[in-house]
Amino acid sequence: MGWRLLVLIVVVTAGCGGFGFSDGDDPVTPAPVPTSSATTYPTGVGPTGVTSPSLLGSAHGDRLNGSGYTVTMNRTVRYANGSLRSHLRVHVALDANRTHLANISVRGHAAPVLLGRPPATASFWSDGDRYLRRLARDNQTIYNEYDPPDSYAGTWRYWVHTAALNGRPAADVTRTVAPFHTRTRQSQQPDGTVYVIRGDRLRENATSTAWTSRENATLVAHVTRSGLVRNYRTEYTRVTDGGDPVTVTRTVRFTAVGNTTVGPPPWRDRAQSTPG
Repeated sequence: MGWRLLVLIVVVTAGCGGFGFSDGDDPVTPAPVPTSSATTYPTGVGPTGVTSPSLLGSAHGDRLNGSGYTVTMNRTVRYANGSLRSHLRVHVALDANRTHLANISVRGHAAPVLLGRPPATASFWSDGDRYLRRLARDNQTIYNEYDPPDSYAGTWRYWVHTAALNGRPAADVTRTVAPFHTRTRQSQQPDGTVYVIRGDRLRENATSTAWTSRENATLVAHVTRSGLVRNYRTEYTRVTDGGDPVTVTRTVRFTAVGNTTVGPPPWRDRAQSTPG
């Protein structure tokens, strides 16, 4: 897949460097914990916490399949003194017909070079036939229409599964929740019961090598009774290759599920008048 990412960067950002999003986490599925009241909880969740990360992930994915939705991911890395090392924000509005608008922004000297040298912002729109881009970087804004290099790069799957998440929504939820010991509490919201999942201790038998170097890890997730994980947040500390301690915060939020519609952007005509 690496060559596809590199090709897309060359096509849509005019020769910017490579990048990576995955933390390299592998799904871990602890044995389900029996509970007499499991039927009142979302699939994969019980009164003592998450009983099966994979079942919770699958239920979350099922709620999104075939529906329009909006996903927003923020990943921020800060030094011990609070100064910014890197920030990546990916916001994707996805219509039920898979027309989409992806808004990307990067800041910080160590931010991914997805859009070239940070800081930079960009918007990518497509209805499956046309691909339009707006890129703001180095005090100038570029509009153009471009042809994706293959059947994956530049598609909605690319922006959701690769740029915003570490895999499909089901896999991202599973990989995020699995390393933690969790507990559950119910919270009454105006639109129904929400189950708050919290974790502040990693499992001793977690097989993910990525988490072995992470300390002070915490997790908070909000799950509806139907299994939709509305949002989740992880935070942990680690040491960079240069020996600097940093705090990494990642949040993912799903909104407007079943109610997201995407039309052409207001800058469509300007982009279509400039071939890539």
